[in-house]
Amino acid sequence: MRIALSCLAFAAALTACTTTPPAPALSPGVDWVANSPGWAEEAEAVYAEAGAYVEAVAAAREPKSWAVILDVDETVLNNVEYQVRLETTGDTYTPESWHAWTAEKSAPPVPGVIDFVEKVNALGGHVALVTNRADSEQLWTEENLSDVGLTRHDDFRVLLTRARPYGPSDKTARFALVPSMLAVQGYPGVEVVAFVGDNEGDKPEDLSGAEFFCIDQGAMYGEPCAAVPGPGR
Repeated sequence: MRIALSCLAFAAALTACTTTPPAPALSPGVDWVANSPGWAEEAEAVYAEAGAYVEAVAAAREPKSWAVILDVDETVLNNVEYQVRLETTGDTYTPESWHAWTAEKSAPPVPGVIDFVEKVNALGGHVALVTNRADSEQLWTEENLSDVGLTRHDDFRVLLTRARPYGPSDKTARFALVPSMLAVQGYPGVEVVAFVGDNEGDKPEDLSGAEFFCIDQGAMYGEPCAAVPGPGR
């Protein structure tokens, strides 16, 4: 009996020693984006507001004379799964891990964006995407966008990435290039009337009459445009 009890005690101790420790708790912002219905509801509300704005724009302008510019990450595609993996394993962002994530082409759409893009196109506007994803990730990005229902020509006409390693993260020059790119595609004189993004850098310093609509990304990256990013606003 004593031997049996000793064996049981040893087995219990061995199990305790080999039990996998619990995963670290997610940071509040990441947990909010990953798991809270409130984040999705807020994103949908921002896109609904942007949709109402472009309806008013379209009523006063000729079709194909206006455009909106959207960021990609945390604005069109939701990359919270990448951040969850990092926090679960205790890792931090690296260009290599981000490159591998984009290669998966598995990011889902941000809630509300599909309806917004469809509305812009139905109202006679153009959609352009300006992102700081690397130029080497552009094909994967287009394939990911296509997988969620957004394709070049049907849904957006311009996708501008960032040339690595020397291309600047500042998007100002790429914002200014959008009307010219639309002009050479047969749409001269297009005016950008709105920007949608999650960071301060997703809009020019001088909006020149355009509007900016901010998606709260829970302070996961960069310089969030939300005044108080994350839950509990």
